[in-house]
Amino acid sequence: MAGRADEMVIAGMKPHSIANNANPFLRLHRGISFILFVDSLIVLLIVSQIVNGFSSSIQTTVLGGLAALLMINWLAYRNKHPLVYWLGAAVIAMAGLFFAINALFSLYSFFTGDAMSLLFVFLFSWAMFGSFRRSLSHFHPGYKNAYAGRDEEIPGLELEPGEMLAACPHCMAVLAIRPDLLNPKDNCPYCQLALVNSELASKYEEE
Repeated sequence: MAGRADEMVIAGMKPHSIANNANPFLRLHRGISFILFVDSLIVLLIVSQIVNGFSSSIQTTVLGGLAALLMINWLAYRNKHPLVYWLGAAVIAMAGLFFAINALFSLYSFFTGDAMSLLFVFLFSWAMFGSFRRSLSHFHPGYKNAYAGRDEEIPGLELEPGEMLAACPHCMAVLAIRPDLLNPKDNCPYCQLALVNSELASKYEEE
């Protein structure tokens, strides 16, 4: 086993996703950057509906200028420019709010007799929670440090017997855990999502 310590992988991550001691938050940043791109298109769609009643010249000016700003914002965020950190979070949150409003409208349509609206309730709700969760990731100090390029050193923790350091598979927060005591009811103290997959846990319980 000698010399294998450098092959350890953070819990919840695929071995091939880590190379050259890459910061584990980089994968999260890539995912959020993609969501920011999609949500920027959603924001552009929202504004296009708002200015729909104006003249074509105004529509072209507003939408063209906004599209350029959103593209610049996305490129700067992808390259981790500090000035657009919270602007990126705001765009994602704005899209999340749009999804929430549409989910409520779809729910109202379902209760008024449109059965197909139930599908849109689930789709918009899923998109809403996804956007809000990624927007809230910007408040996590670990992600903030990784975005700013600051190396976040894990303090020297005195682990109790049986404990080990691992990362939440959702928000990548570093936690001290007891693998033998984990169960599907245990949630991450940061993102409140399950640390253990319920299907995987039930599979091992059956075995």
